[in-house]
Amino acid sequence: MCSAVTGGGTHLRHLFRSSLPPVTAVHTIQKNIPLRELVTMRVGGLARFFSCVKDIEELSQSIQFAKKENLPVFILGEGSNIIVGDKGFPGLVIKTAIRGISFFDEANGKTLVSAAAGENWDRFVQKSVAKKLWGVENLSAIPGTVGAAPVQNVGAYGVEVKDTIHSVHVFDMHTVKERTLSRAECGFSYRDSIFKKPEGKSLVITKVNFMLKRDGKPQAAYKDIDVSLKEKKLKDPTIEDMRNIILRIRRNKLPSVKKVGTVGSFFKNPILSREKYEALAYLYPGLPQYPESSGHVKIPLAWIIDRVCGRRGMGRNGLSLHDTQPLALVHHGGSNAAEILEFANEIARDIKRHTGIDAEFEVSLVGEF
Repeated sequence: MCSAVTGGGTHLRHLFRSSLPPVTAVHTIQKNIPLRELVTMRVGGLARFFSCVKDIEELSQSIQFAKKENLPVFILGEGSNIIVGDKGFPGLVIKTAIRGISFFDEANGKTLVSAAAGENWDRFVQKSVAKKLWGVENLSAIPGTVGAAPVQNVGAYGVEVKDTIHSVHVFDMHTVKERTLSRAECGFSYRDSIFKKPEGKSLVITKVNFMLKRDGKPQAAYKDIDVSLKEKKLKDPTIEDMRNIILRIRRNKLPSVKKVGTVGSFFKNPILSREKYEALAYLYPGLPQYPESSGHVKIPLAWIIDRVCGRRGMGRNGLSLHDTQPLALVHHGGSNAAEILEFANEIARDIKRHTGIDAEFEVSLVGEF
C-alpha cells in the first residue's frame, strides 16, 4: 500500500509549530483513504488522513502533522487484529512500513534479533528459523507485523511472544522522541501490554529486540503438536520440523486471510478461578483446562462455543463461526462493521447465558461505528 499512496495528499511544509523539531524533508499525507482495503476483515470506512511511513523521520513528521491539526492517531500494521468502524477513523492513520532485520550473536548461546516494526511477522519467524534460532517457531504464520506482536502479546501453541522479547524501541508522540522499554516496562500479560493501556497509547513501536536461543528445545506440550509429532514419529524434532508442524496445523484449522475476511481468534480464552472452573466442569463434563502460574486456569472458549452453545459453523448474512475453529469469525462478504460487531455481541451474550462468563474481544475496535 505504501507504494500506492502517492499524489493527491496534503504536504507538510509550513504546517509545524515553531516549538516542534525542524523538518528536513517533506512527507505526504493523504486524505480519505479506504481502510477496508488495508484490513483483513475487509470492512470499514475512510481514514480522514493517511500516512505510510518508511523511517523515523517520516513518522516524526506525521506525528507533528497530527499534533498541529489536533488529530487522533491510529497506528496500522497489516490490519489483522482490528475491526474498523463503518464511519471510518476521524484522525490520522499511520501505516508502519519501517523494514529491517539484524542478528547479533551474544554469549551463553543466545542471539539478539532486532526487527523493525513494519516487517511481516512470519517473515521474521522464517528468517529466525532458517538461522536455527529457537523461541518463536511456535508463532509461525500469525498474520501481522513485528510491531503489532508486543501490543497484543501474541501467543499460540503454548508460547507467548513476551517470553522472547528483550526490549522494544518506541517513538513517544507526546515528546516526539525515541526511547527504549525493557521487557518488564512493557507490562505484558495474557493478550495485553502497556501499549493497550492509557499510559502506553502515545507510544509507537518502531523496532523490537528479541533474545533467541541457538540451542533451544521444542515447545511441544500443546495437544495438536503432540498429535502431529506422534503421527510423524518424531521424537526429537528439529526447529524446521516444529515450524512445518505449526504451519500445517494453522492451515488446517484456521481460515486464510487471503480467501475470506477474518481476524483469526475474535475472542480471548477466559482465565477463571479454580472454583469457577470446577463449577463449570460439573455442569459440562470434559471441559478442558490449562493451569496458569497464578493458580487460575485458562479454558478454551472454542469448546464452550461449540459444545455448550452449539454455534460452530453457524452464521448469517455472510458471517459465520469457522467450521474447525469456532473462535474465528469469518466474513464471506456482504456485511458491514456494525453487523459484524452485533454478530460477535450475540455470541458473547450466548456464552454469558450458558456459563456466566463475560467473553472479551481479542480484536480491537477502531474508529466510529
